[in-house]
Amino acid sequence: MVEVFYYDYVTIKPWTYFLTASRFGLTYVGLKGDESVSPIFSFYPHQMLVHDPKKLAPYIEQLKEYFAGTRKKFDVPIDISEFGTEFQKKTLQVVQNLPYGFTASYGDIATSLPNATSARAVAHAVALNPVLIFIPDHRVILSNNQVGTYRLGQKEKVRLIDLEKSHMHGNL
Repeated sequence: MVEVFYYDYVTIKPWTYFLTASRFGLTYVGLKGDESVSPIFSFYPHQMLVHDPKKLAPYIEQLKEYFAGTRKKFDVPIDISEFGTEFQKKTLQVVQNLPYGFTASYGDIATSLPNATSARAVAHAVALNPVLIFIPDHRVILSNNQVGTYRLGQKEKVRLIDLEKSHMHGNL
């Protein structure tokens, strides 16, 4: 069955982000250009996209506030109900609770999950995160304090970590 996802774009230098939401919450954050090919459809193969800036406005506003350093916690609904396995969803729930400005290793995440067998399984689940930034997988790093990979590239992951550290003592 085809479900409608609403979408819009927002430019926050250096990127133009592409966001989608179901009627229940945010489903995807990527870059403009992702909407016609993978990865959006690799996450959600049977969705129809409808441009609706009004429905995406709260998400875009919070993303802008995050990059301005005035938002440290997102409070818009996120809908990953159609994403991944139960293990992947539970992993992303743990990642979603990582505090602003702090990092944790994949191993740290694995030890916090009751059925995690390895940091590698956690890394795979984190790599599949469809809702970048809102579920802050950029805060998950390797155990040797290297940043590791990121869907938007290592430089972007470092930029997000540095952005948060630079705003640690600012307004909530």
